[in-house]
Amino acid sequence: MDDIALYALGNMTNSSSAMFERRRRILNEARKMIGSGGLDAFSIRELCKRAGVASRTLYYAFDSKENIIALAIGSYFEEFERRLQFDRHPASLESAIQQQITTTLRNQQIPNYLKAVAALYFSPSLHPRIREVLLTIGGRAWKPWIQTLVLHRQLQKGVDGETLLIDLSNLLFAKVHEWGLGILSNEEFQDRTIDAVLIHLAGAAKGVALSTVRDAFVRWRGDSGYHAGLIADARARLAAMSSDRSDQQP
Repeated sequence: MDDIALYALGNMTNSSSAMFERRRRILNEARKMIGSGGLDAFSIRELCKRAGVASRTLYYAFDSKENIIALAIGSYFEEFERRLQFDRHPASLESAIQQQITTTLRNQQIPNYLKAVAALYFSPSLHPRIREVLLTIGGRAWKPWIQTLVLHRQLQKGVDGETLLIDLSNLLFAKVHEWGLGILSNEEFQDRTIDAVLIHLAGAAKGVALSTVRDAFVRWRGDSGYHAGLIADARARLAAMSSDRSDQQP
C-alpha cells in the first residue's frame, strides 16, 4: 500500500517515521493472518502480539478493526495488480479480459484469502469501509473500459456505469464463493467467470461496444486456440512475477 493510502485514515497525519513503519508492520501481519486462517481466526489480540504493539497503539493508528481489515485486503490486491503488465490498451475490453483471467488464476493460488474475502463480501454485517474496498477490487479490471463506454454513450438507456461496476463485482465474488465451496473446479471457475461477465455486459452495452462484447464471447467460447492462448499468457505473466516472494503469499 502506498504512503498516501496509509496516511488517509484518522490519526495518521502527524507521526514519526517509526510509527509509520509500525503501521506498515501491523498491516503486513494482518495480511498474513487473513491468508492463513481467514477472518474467523482473526483477532486484535493476536495481531497485537504478532506485530509487537499494544492494542492502544493499534487503535490509535487505524481507528478500528474494520479499517485494518480493509487496508490489509486492499493493499494485498493493489500490490499484485500494480505490477501486472499487459500488451493492450488498459481501457480496452481485451485488456480487461486479460487482467480478469490473470487475477482469477492468481486467486486459485490463495484459497484461504479468497474464501475470507468472499465471506466478508456477502456478510449481512459487512462494514461500509470494507465494502468500499471490496467493490473497488471486484470491478477494477473492468472499470477503465466501462468508463470509456460511459464517455462514448455506449451503454443501454437506464444503465449507469457505477451500478454496472457494482453488478459485475457481485457476479465476480459469487463465482469466487462457488469455487470456495467446491461447486466449481479451477477450470470452471476460470471459464464461468469470463462467461458471466461477458453475458452481463452484452445486456448492458450497445452499438460498437455490444458488437465487441459479442465477438469476444464467441472467440472465448468457440476458438480453442484463442482461449488456450489467453490462459497461457496469464500463466506466463504470473510466472514472471513469481520471483518476488511478497507476491507469492498474502
